[in-house]
Amino acid sequence: MQKPFHHLARGLFISDNKVLLAQAKSYTNTFLPGGHIEFGESAKDTLKREMKEEIGINCKVGRFLGLVEHKWEKNGVLNCEINQVFEVTSNEIESSANPKSVESHLEFFWCNGRDLDDNNLQPYPFRDLINNYLNGNNDVWWESTLNLEIDDSNRN
Repeated sequence: MQKPFHHLARGLFISDNKVLLAQAKSYTNTFLPGGHIEFGESAKDTLKREMKEEIGINCKVGRFLGLVEHKWEKNGVLNCEINQVFEVTSNEIESSANPKSVESHLEFFWCNGRDLDDNNLQPYPFRDLINNYLNGNNDVWWESTLNLEIDDSNRN
């Protein structure tokens, strides 16, 4: 039986109260930019590599914001992930224009913090955590969906 596990580094880019989101073409959910941490690679190095590969930019990885454990189902197979999240900045992108993706299967766009639900940001605990952050809450994040039922937004 397959047991896919994903260890991910995610970056929170914020500009003018907007959050940078990524979306795989033809999918309904969005996610924070970043990707899989390779064996022996640090989470911060992963973010620098992924931003270069996905958007073609250099970035500065800042403060660790927290961690979200999450599960979802794809084609009947349970997937579990750990997301390590960091503040990220770059002077090579601005919130006045959506960054162009280097990878043809991805799109990137700026989203108002209040619209994270409408854009089906996954893992969904990020929605409240990011809004709390935008409202000045600097607590370290930790959330988990592992003990919760999978709903239709996490099944495809």
